[in-house]
Amino acid sequence: MYLLLSVIGPAAALVLARRFDLGLAATAVTVLLGLAPTYLAWASFRASQAEADLVDLDKIVGDLAVAVRNQWESEAAIRRVNDPYPLPVAWRAASGDLAEPWPFLAELVRAWPGGPPGDLALWPPDASGLEGRDAEIGQVFLDRVPTRRLVILGEPGSGKSVLLIRLLQDLIARRTAADPVPMLFSLASWDPRQPLKAWMADQLRRTHPGLVAAAPSRAVLTATAADGPGDLALYLLNAGRILPLFDGFDELPPAQHATALDLLNRALPASQPLALTSRTAPYRAALARPGTTVRLNGAAALQLCPLDAQAAADYLRRDAGGPHTSAAERWTTVVTQLGTGSAVGRALSTPLGLFLARTIYNPRPGTSPGSAPVPHPDELCDTIAFPERAAIDTHLFSAFIPAAYTPHQAHPPRWTAEQAHDTFVFLARFLHHHRAGSPDLAWWELPTAIPRHIRHLAGLPVGPAVGLIFGLIFEFTAGLGTGIAAGLGTGLAAGLVVRRADSPKLGIRLRFSPSGLAAGLRRGLVVGVVAGIGLVVIGGSGLTAEHLGFDLVIVLGIGIGIGIAGGLAAGVKADEPDLTVSADPATLHALDRRAFLVIGLASGLAAGLVAWIVLGLMSELWLGLAVWGAAWLAAGLAFGLKETAWGHFALARAYLAVRHHAPRDLMAFLQDAHEQRGVLRQVGPVYQFRHIDLQHHLAQYLSASSRTP
Repeated sequence: MYLLLSVIGPAAALVLARRFDLGLAATAVTVLLGLAPTYLAWASFRASQAEADLVDLDKIVGDLAVAVRNQWESEAAIRRVNDPYPLPVAWRAASGDLAEPWPFLAELVRAWPGGPPGDLALWPPDASGLEGRDAEIGQVFLDRVPTRRLVILGEPGSGKSVLLIRLLQDLIARRTAADPVPMLFSLASWDPRQPLKAWMADQLRRTHPGLVAAAPSRAVLTATAADGPGDLALYLLNAGRILPLFDGFDELPPAQHATALDLLNRALPASQPLALTSRTAPYRAALARPGTTVRLNGAAALQLCPLDAQAAADYLRRDAGGPHTSAAERWTTVVTQLGTGSAVGRALSTPLGLFLARTIYNPRPGTSPGSAPVPHPDELCDTIAFPERAAIDTHLFSAFIPAAYTPHQAHPPRWTAEQAHDTFVFLARFLHHHRAGSPDLAWWELPTAIPRHIRHLAGLPVGPAVGLIFGLIFEFTAGLGTGIAAGLGTGLAAGLVVRRADSPKLGIRLRFSPSGLAAGLRRGLVVGVVAGIGLVVIGGSGLTAEHLGFDLVIVLGIGIGIGIAGGLAAGVKADEPDLTVSADPATLHALDRRAFLVIGLASGLAAGLVAWIVLGLMSELWLGLAVWGAAWLAAGLAFGLKETAWGHFALARAYLAVRHHAPRDLMAFLQDAHEQRGVLRQVGPVYQFRHIDLQHHLAQYLSASSRTP
């Protein structure tokens, strides 16, 4: 087949040239055009051969484990989990209505093919043996839970997410070469209408772009159309090489909780280890819905305990510099309220409350001279100002951002506290109104904050620019009628390309793909030839024998130009990054920007060069290379807007800066808010607010001020 295709192309070109007596130049051009199928056949053959090569899955899984370890060690440091030391977290077995009966778990595991995954001698006699604290979480999961399926429950701010990170780090530290890699998935971004494994695979691809590489051919047999492409991400999931840790079950819409549990049970067999976190009340409500009760199959459940009053007092004093220091003495009155039912005692009974309080009230070294004095924690004991816990929670959230942006000599903020507050308020409301309350702040989704009619206007300057240049070119080469038709046609096409890219995809992949180029060339040549024939006919020359040679070259010139531009846009894929490196939001932004420029410049200039040579030879009018390059460069940038997200993000960033919703350098602001201020946290390729309740507080603040994004 490949040999046949390689012969047909040049042979057909020679026959066509001889039949219409096109001349030497025309014959050379048509033969060159006829070589395209030869290249496409060769490229397809090479691609199929490369796909057949086996990959070293053990090395891939090992590299992925290194990436996950590095990712969460860095994130734990940024979240100040170990500064000054990890807060003590204790747990006990959850009430019986929230978990499977303990005897059933042991019986279930004994019936599994191959037997239990752990040592039966380490199983406790009943669920009370799950009690533990701090670093014991890994041991509890691996040795004490027979099924290695665990639900972690707790109150708001009780430390569920941090405990899940500890579990991940412990599993990585204990991991052997045969063990799966623990991966944290934020359930808030899952729409249960999407198949669970397809969503999980998509999260893996974004966080670790190297997993878009083709899986072994045998892996395709395990994939379904609903799951998505048969790449390494999906293959590792199907092969059981990923251990999922699901965070934030309660952040799904309440109406979807029971459905989500059912889909988890369907997609992941009971022998698949996993962990899931949730607030206690929403999880209990999901199990108590009228009708059929749905449980997470084979799962034990833990309940996080409130912080011990003495542990909380010691933590606040140690963070202030240690006992007997003047800063630690500032907490004397507050400490007497810890462990009581008072408003301040309840507000500071969670790790989140302690984190907010220490950020606001503990003086920090290096604060710039002239900064506002640090408030005194005694104000939290004012029962008139704060009669209940909710009032203190609101106060802590409101005071957190000004405290985070206090001028500091080592890391002076580029933005004032007021500017930062306004931006966070806008972002919180964007998530509330445009992302259905999801905590996942993805930079490539921010263009949806712009009204639709304004987003569509982005295509207007692109279309006329492309159309004007093409119209001038064809006016000189083929007459005024053809020039007008070419300008209208190409301008409309370019405008539609930009207009239709309302949900642009991330262009994080930058390597040459023969199969992508082949597909793009096929589509582009068909569109270009049809468009070229239409332009010739509209232009008035007609497909006559007298003008056939000239008209044919115009048609093929347009076709090959569009084909190359579209082919390169589809054929420029990613260098497969080192799997030991995770893709954070800033890295994805840089990769997508590079893809936009490469697609725009490469496809535009390459297509312009080829079309210039073709039309120049046949018409004997050597138009300037700069003119053709500008024409196809504009077309290439239109393809870049369609194939990547960066162009739309750049337009959105400018719009939001003009409307005073966001800083001009929005990515730098988000990165600083994560790495230096602690207002945002990072989960794979997206940012999230430090806590979902902080996001809700800011969104409500904006609603109260009646501002719109």
